[in-house]
Amino acid sequence: MTVNEKIAKIREMMDANKIDAVIIPSADPHMSEYFSDHWKTRAWVSGFTGSAGTFVITKKVAGLWTDGRYYVQAEKQLAGSEGVLFKMNEPETPKTYEYLAKELSENAVVGINGQLFSASYIKTMKESFAKKNIQIDSNVDYANDIWEDRPAESATEIYNLSVEYAGKTTAEKLTELRQKLKEKEADAIAINTLDGVAWLYNIRANDVACTPVAVAYAYISQDEAVFFTNTNRVGEEVLKSLKDNGVVVRPYEEIFSSLKELDKETSVLCDEKEMNYGLYHVMEENENIHLVLAENPIRLMKAMKNEVETKNTYEAYIQDGIAEAEFYGWLYEALENGESITEYQASEKLYSFRAQREHFKGDSFTAIIAYRDNAAMMHYAPKVEGSAVINRSHFLLNDSGGQYLTGTTDTTRTFAMGELTDEERRDYTLVLKSVIAMSTVVFKEGTTGYGLDVLCRAPLWKYGLDYRCGTGHGVGYLLNVHEGPQSLGDRTTKLQEGMVLTIEPGIYTEGSHGIRIENTAVIKKGEKTEYGQFMHFETFTVVPIDTVPLKLDMMTDEEIEWINKFNHHAYETVAPYVSERAEKWLKKASAPISK
Repeated sequence: MTVNEKIAKIREMMDANKIDAVIIPSADPHMSEYFSDHWKTRAWVSGFTGSAGTFVITKKVAGLWTDGRYYVQAEKQLAGSEGVLFKMNEPETPKTYEYLAKELSENAVVGINGQLFSASYIKTMKESFAKKNIQIDSNVDYANDIWEDRPAESATEIYNLSVEYAGKTTAEKLTELRQKLKEKEADAIAINTLDGVAWLYNIRANDVACTPVAVAYAYISQDEAVFFTNTNRVGEEVLKSLKDNGVVVRPYEEIFSSLKELDKETSVLCDEKEMNYGLYHVMEENENIHLVLAENPIRLMKAMKNEVETKNTYEAYIQDGIAEAEFYGWLYEALENGESITEYQASEKLYSFRAQREHFKGDSFTAIIAYRDNAAMMHYAPKVEGSAVINRSHFLLNDSGGQYLTGTTDTTRTFAMGELTDEERRDYTLVLKSVIAMSTVVFKEGTTGYGLDVLCRAPLWKYGLDYRCGTGHGVGYLLNVHEGPQSLGDRTTKLQEGMVLTIEPGIYTEGSHGIRIENTAVIKKGEKTEYGQFMHFETFTVVPIDTVPLKLDMMTDEEIEWINKFNHHAYETVAPYVSERAEKWLKKASAPISK
């Protein structure tokens, strides 16, 4: 079926069941950013393949809501269908529920799959719909009903993450979690997020591409810990480890019946932002369950990496730096020899170099290898067909990373392939100035990411430039490459020691170029004075930053000193472990500069 045929089929079902609109999100029941193909329903219906977006079908309109990272991609992929782009976060664009509250008539019915929305989002929707008495039917899943060849849910082999990598045993984590539940006056907690379950139980799997998690739920009380998953893929070694740490394993779907049938009066901590509405509603309906609405304490526990995790992550970035050096050494040699290399071929070659590294478990996200104007699409991913050929001019952007037993990596470099325009050189210099500003900041304990965000944007704002995305996100440990609650933009989460964040400002000019430089860093405590505890960033990344495009007259002496020191450190750290070709590239790429 074409996109328009799918929309028409869904509208037939809407008419038959007196549904006035359906909302198809980019989501799975675990509120994951990335999920298995089984849940890529919005992409299947709309034709838009970006990772973030919501498709709304009414009797007259089929609208796609997505953010600034995907405007260019969405317009291209919606072309030829009746899909209309609604640019999220723009002042004139209403949220999906605001749009429906305005456009639908009184007593209308909106259909959704309740397991694909958080409890807090449904609460907001209900408030928005109240004036017109618009109802929500949470058992509507028409898009999946018509998806005949829908992939099955993933159930890959689960493996243990031993304490030499995790830093703490599951039993130790459970003890800490139970203490935090007591502090919240809660007897138990239901855990909905896949990375939360994986972190707590020190297990990993490959149910989601690029994210080593198992599709699962967890329930922890003061006297039991349950792991709900597809039990057929849990081997004896994992079963023994879980049992030794006080965890029992039960089938995935039993989370619903176990909470529905809970016959003991229990206070259950529930994070409405993370809990899917289907599971929330089951608990809400059980008279024995008293919901304690609070943030899941695992989020912060997981975000603040312990000493073992931090030490291991340094090693992961060394391995990744070796792979990147081998890649650039190969790429520049191939281009100098006149070989024709496409973006897709380059991404495949980069993966092969990572695959040779110690403890490598796979990519941490689909590599963004984008030449020239393709880099203006922030989440561009090259395909086998239609991939651009890399020429000896303009910029090549490489945003990629790996999953290692020793950590998760995420690095972006933009390299000059040859001749650049004056605008490209200016923009590149501004982006580097932004990276340096954040990398060198000293801030007081208690500062939020929002409090630092302006440091990266200020150099761009002076030229009337900005970027439509966050300045930096948290990174998990052999888990989600995008990890909360910390980010360089969040208004509420205080930045604390052990949190790992990316620093990645950029400039994206449609039809011309995209520039991003990204390092990953951990927050460390610095000096403590009468004015309080001061903090700073310590960078993991050891890939040289290109100095060829720089307009040195725009840079201060301190900035030039920083880039020289950074590149020298990258060379000294990685050079002893690479091939002669890669070492030659490293030496050239890290050569000092001066005005």
